[in-house]
Amino acid sequence: MEKRRFSAGALHHVYFITRDGGVLFYRISDRLSFYTTISVLASRYKVDIIGISIMFTHVHLMVRAEDLAQFRLFMNQLLRTFSKLINQDRGSQGPVFKTPFGSAPQTTDKRQRSSLIYLFNNPVEKRLCSKAVEDRWTFLAYYDDPHPFSAPLVKRYASHAMRDACQLVDAEARAGRYLRPVLLRTLFRKLSREEQEQLTDYVIQQYRFINYEAAIALYGGYDRMLRTTEETSGQEFDIGEEFDANSDVPFREMIRVAAQGRLFDGWALLRLDEQAQQKWIRRFRAETSATSRHIQKFLHLEK
Repeated sequence: MEKRRFSAGALHHVYFITRDGGVLFYRISDRLSFYTTISVLASRYKVDIIGISIMFTHVHLMVRAEDLAQFRLFMNQLLRTFSKLINQDRGSQGPVFKTPFGSAPQTTDKRQRSSLIYLFNNPVEKRLCSKAVEDRWTFLAYYDDPHPFSAPLVKRYASHAMRDACQLVDAEARAGRYLRPVLLRTLFRKLSREEQEQLTDYVIQQYRFINYEAAIALYGGYDRMLRTTEETSGQEFDIGEEFDANSDVPFREMIRVAAQGRLFDGWALLRLDEQAQQKWIRRFRAETSATSRHIQKFLHLEK
C-alpha cells in the first residue's frame, strides 16, 4: 500500500466517495447529519476545516492537522461514524465509502488557492449552479449571512413546531452531539416548506465550524475569493478523484420523482425487487434527463 503523504500544519485536500460510486446524499437530512458529524468531530480532534463541498456521491474537504496521527484519527472516525449512522438509518450494512480515501498536502499558497477553487467549483462543474456561492453545500454563502437560502427567522413569531425544533438543535449542539438523519426528518415533517429552509440554515449556523478567515486570507478578501472562484476552475492535485464529466442535475431530478413516488418512505428505494426496479428505470428515463449511468448510481445497480 502506498504510504499516505502528509505535511504537518499544511492544508490537505481530502476526497472520498461511496464504495460503489453511487448516490449517498439523497435528502437534506443526510447532508445536515454529515455536516453536524464533521462539526462535532473536528472540534473533538482539533482539526481545522478550511473548505467543504458535499456532492451527491462524494465529498471534498480542505483539512489542516498538526500531525499524521491526528489527521488519520479524525478521518477514520468521520468515515466510520457516518457509515454507522447511514447503515442504522437505512437498515443496511457493510462499507459505505471506498477505502482508502484520497488526500494530498498542499504546501504552497498557489496550490492551496487552486485546490480550494477546485473544491468550491465542484457543483459548478456538475452544472448544479452557475456560481459556487449559489450552492448551499459549498457553504460559501454562510460567511457573512446566517440565512442565505431562507427568510430571516424570528423565533417569537415562529410556529410552536419551529421553536421546538430550534430548541432541540440548540441543546444537541451545546452537548456536542451530531444530528441523526431520522431526527432531522422528524423535525422537518412538522414544518412548512419555508420553515424547513429556515431550519436548514439554522442547523448550519448552530454547528458552524468552517474556518472562513483562513480561506479568505489566501485571496486577500472574501469578494476577491468569490471572483477568483468564478474566473477559474482551479486544479486537483493528486487526490485520486475519479473523473466523471456527466452533469449531476439528473440526480436532483430523480430525487424529486422518487419523493413523489414515496421511495424514501422506509428507504424502499434501496429494497426494490427486479420488477419494481424496471418500473422505476422506465419512469426515470421518461421524466428526467438521467442516463443509464445516472440511474445505475441512483439505484445502486450492479454493472
